Amino acid sequence: MYNLHFYTGDITPSPDTIFVFGSNPEGRHGAGAAKTARLLFGAIYGQGEGLQGNSYALPTKELRVAYNNGFRSISPEQIICSIRRMYECARNNPDKKFKIAYRNTHERSLNGYTGIEMLSMFLKAGPVPDNVLVSKEWHDYISAMKSSPKIL
Repeated sequence: MYNLHFYTGDITPSPDTIFVFGSNPEGRHGAGAAKTARLLFGAIYGQGEGLQGNSYALPTKELRVAYNNGFRSISPEQIICSIRRMYECARNNPDKKFKIAYRNTHERSLNGYTGIEMLSMFLKAGPVPDNVLVSKEWHDYISAMKSSPKIL
C-alpha cells in the first residue's frame, strides 16, 4: 500500500541531500530541526518555505499565534498543501534525495502535531516521489500498520 523509501540514522550534509524541516512562515529558524537546517544545510533566515541551500522549509507552525504556544497553529489542510509543493519540488530535482527530518511517532513536535499525525499528512498529500525519503522510524511504523485494517 505504502512503499516509501527510507533513510537510517541522522541526516548528514551531502551534495545530493535536501534536509526537509518544519518551519514557520517567518523563517525564524531558531530551534529544533529548523536550527539544524540553518546551521548545517543552508536554510536562509527569513525564508519560511521552499528550497534553500540543501534544505527545504515546510511551514508547520505559526509564530504569531500566542495561544497554546502556537501548537497546531497551521491546519493539517494547509500543511498538506505545502507538502504537495515540496513533492513538486522533489519531482523537479530528481538528482536530490529529500529526507524528511521527522523521526518521532507518538511524541509531539514543536508544532504540536505528533509524528504519526505528520506522517498522515505526508501520505494524504498524494503519491510520494521516489526521491522523498522518510525516517526508518516512520517506515517501520507504516510496515507495522500494513496488517491493520485502519492505517493512520
